[in-house]
Amino acid sequence: MPVATTYNLLEKEGRDALAAAEPQRFEYRAEGGAYLNLKGLSLEPLPDIEEKKIAVLCRIVRGLAFAAVDAGQSGHPGGSSSKTEQALALLLSGAFKFDPRDPKHPGRDRLVWSAGHCSPLFHGLLALIYGTLRRKGFTLPGAAESMAVYPEQLARFRRWGGPSGHVESEYALADTSTGSSGHGFSAALGFALLHRSCGLDTKAFVLAGDAETEEGLSYEARNVASAVGASNLVVSLDYNNFGIDGPITDALPTPYVNHWFAQGWNIIEVDGHNVRELAYAYRLAVRGLGPQRPTVVMAHTTKGIHYGKLENTADSHGTPLPHAELLVVLI
Repeated sequence: MPVATTYNLLEKEGRDALAAAEPQRFEYRAEGGAYLNLKGLSLEPLPDIEEKKIAVLCRIVRGLAFAAVDAGQSGHPGGSSSKTEQALALLLSGAFKFDPRDPKHPGRDRLVWSAGHCSPLFHGLLALIYGTLRRKGFTLPGAAESMAVYPEQLARFRRWGGPSGHVESEYALADTSTGSSGHGFSAALGFALLHRSCGLDTKAFVLAGDAETEEGLSYEARNVASAVGASNLVVSLDYNNFGIDGPITDALPTPYVNHWFAQGWNIIEVDGHNVRELAYAYRLAVRGLGPQRPTVVMAHTTKGIHYGKLENTADSHGTPLPHAELLVVLI
């Protein structure tokens, strides 16, 4: 019988010999959920998605968000700006069930702003929706009126009697009060599992920031979501590469996608400022992509986009531009 080769792996020569004889021992093949990269892909236009008009709406919502921060001289413009296309594409893609005239209808999809600090975007979005309904002459029921925000209210952002500094569930388009990093994943998972157990055909959506991935709480929630096959849970992840005080790679040094793929999530990567790619991703996510597991839409964005000198910096996270510089940005 042939004599088996033995290796001294404490020496480089031994490791080199093993690599030459059995290279598979040095290879690791990750196994996760389904994966699809839409970034830069030539996609057919969606006939019901008016991209030019949505681009104009994005400019309006950013302007409202920036104006709110300027009024309060406080807030979080960076993440609010980078998530703008995600928020509008989600609402207009047809993948999200929501009626602003009956914002707490039990048959609605649930939305959790895990990035609850992005309240300038949140209130700017509500101001666009409800300001438009008012201009069109719609009269809201009393309950819906109490959950609305109008453009003029943004002048009192983060002040007594004005729109809140973090997202609160008393408003439309918010199903839990948020602010602390990472908590939104657990809340949305609770909605997803409750609705599934009741046989409801509803989805739980999360708007999240990339730095939340480093939180232990979010790790546990993501792990449980995958383990129980919460396929009615969809995370729209703002992958802008910055947390509150620096690059996310300071805390997450390995390839970012690994932190989701290793837990078995379905992943769709998109350009987070491309409405067409986002609309495709959200529709694919709700229709089911691969295994019966939750899906994360990993949206590559620029933090603080269109926010002057603070664009693509960690400083845009919570630093207002001087008023004179904001006026230049808004023009």
